[in-house]
Amino acid sequence: MRDGHSQREKQHQANNYMGVDLHRFAERGEDHSNFELACEFGLSLHDVKTLKKKLGRN
Repeated sequence: MRDGHSQREKQHQANNYMGVDLHRFAERGEDHSNFELACEFGLSLHDVKTLKKKLGRN
């Protein structure tokens, strides 16, 4: 089955949230502090806490 451009775009957007690669964030989240994650991904501390909470629910 062929994938259209819009379908590939949706798949890419599903793996990113707030411009952050969620797989990479989850890998680094186990070993780094919230402050280090905020600096690395260009987020606020509140955004880091929100992402961690959302990833923990899945």
